[in-house]
Amino acid sequence: MSRIAVLEHEKQIYIKQLNYLYDQTQPDSIILGIEDNVYNYIHARVIHNEMYGHEKYILLDKGSNDGITEDMAVVSVKGIVGVVTRVTPRISRVMPVLNSGYHPYCMIKNTRFFGLLFWDGKDPRYIHLSRLQSHASYSIGDTVVTSGYSEVFPEGVYIGVIAESSTDKNEENNSVKVKLFTDFSTLNEVHIIKNPLYKELKQIEKGEEE
Repeated sequence: MSRIAVLEHEKQIYIKQLNYLYDQTQPDSIILGIEDNVYNYIHARVIHNEMYGHEKYILLDKGSNDGITEDMAVVSVKGIVGVVTRVTPRISRVMPVLNSGYHPYCMIKNTRFFGLLFWDGKDPRYIHLSRLQSHASYSIGDTVVTSGYSEVFPEGVYIGVIAESSTDKNEENNSVKVKLFTDFSTLNEVHIIKNPLYKELKQIEKGEEE
């Protein structure tokens, strides 16, 4: 083997090592930024993924027989997916964040400024974080995560990274365009998040007694 061939071989090894290290730094596993063990996770497979019709939804192979109920959060190994909206004994229907009617609270991870997540119905690779305070500080490339201001999603579920910024029409708030970590076009496995405190939190919100 010539010296050039040896060097080329070594280069390919280094490239593979760098790619591996890069992959290890990406959210390839469910990293929620949670230090406690309050939440439980149920693995499920996608059996139908309707991303092209007027009404977007995902069907999973887990249902009430597996302990799934409505309003449970759903995440992929990359980040946020959506929320369970309908359940049968063996199947769950999920409303994805790529839905103009769903707006969970999310925040910029390093500055903790928060806003509402919404999809504009255009590119499924991007979503927007709107109603950020005008003085909110952020940079292109900053990570956006769930805020935890919800009984559904825990704090720290990955959304994506800031790709662009703009000022809302009323000029009182800012909006940022976020490149999603989750690729909905190849989604095949997810985890459903169960919050054991969900009912208690809802009771407190409504002012109900146990």
